[in-house]
Amino acid sequence: MIVDKRPIIAVTMGDAAGVGPEIIVKALRLKEIYDVCRPLVLADAAIISDVIKSLNSTLKLRRVRSANEVKGEFGTVDIIDLNNLDKKEVVPGQICIACARAAMEYIAEAAELAQQGKVKAVVTAPINKEAIIQAGYGDVGHLEFFARIAHAAEYATMLVSGPLRVVHLTTHYSLKEACERVRKEKILSKLRLTHDSLQRWGINYPRIAVAALNPHAGEGGLLGSEEIEQIQPAVKEAQESGINALGPFPADSVFTRAIGGEFDVVLAMYHDQGHIPIKVYGFERSISVALGLPFIRTSVDHGTAFDIAGKGIASSQSLEEAIKVAVRLTEGKLV
Repeated sequence: MIVDKRPIIAVTMGDAAGVGPEIIVKALRLKEIYDVCRPLVLADAAIISDVIKSLNSTLKLRRVRSANEVKGEFGTVDIIDLNNLDKKEVVPGQICIACARAAMEYIAEAAELAQQGKVKAVVTAPINKEAIIQAGYGDVGHLEFFARIAHAAEYATMLVSGPLRVVHLTTHYSLKEACERVRKEKILSKLRLTHDSLQRWGINYPRIAVAALNPHAGEGGLLGSEEIEQIQPAVKEAQESGINALGPFPADSVFTRAIGGEFDVVLAMYHDQGHIPIKVYGFERSISVALGLPFIRTSVDHGTAFDIAGKGIASSQSLEEAIKVAVRLTEGKLV
């Protein structure tokens, strides 16, 4: 009996009113995806079927009830349909509470499969934060939802685009709140998490650059005191514990230095500080990797793109990269 060593990777549909279904179909038209894994799509079969037809694709759907039934045959999409959405409720590009609920249920199912070891990783298509809040979910994003399900105490988002990797100290907070959260213990915790995660994925002694919060890294306290009072002490304590943390460095130059190979990863202080360089450097191929979860989870690094949903013009490049990175992580390799 031949054992199929390709890992089963769960791919969640995201919000059905967004580009998630489209980019899934486009990504799974590629043989290179099936060469490295067996995708298991968690989605509404009727929605996916309609997208296949609209794109004039030759893909076929194969309904399965469990991960054990997944074959991963190129040209056929193995799909688990929870029968939790009526496609008549779905209008591309419009907020849909039913779509949000269905998306979160697929995410919960994928997390359960991952925690049971039935899939090796989870890859997520985008959800709409406004919709999930309207649907009654208190979590503001995928990672927070996964962390709550998995009871993860410390977690973080790492964005990846080619050689540039950025971990975020904070993500979904206002700028005022984010600045207030730049505290020594929080920075130290993220440095430990980043160090341990990258070591687990094959980088033995990760070089972690820490971005400053203020212009010119605070200019010796003239432009802000956070570097002196919070960031530098965290870096020093991390170094004393054997972590190769460096900085804080001015944020207007540290990302270029990382692209050039000087650092393995940058710790950004807040959402836009890290997202802007990633998306300017390589938006189409940028992805998100979750740190701190008990299973591997990657994601596209873009939203539901309601403005182009249903038009057949969405790029699947980020999803393709997210799947490939997820596969590498199952092998213990980030690069």
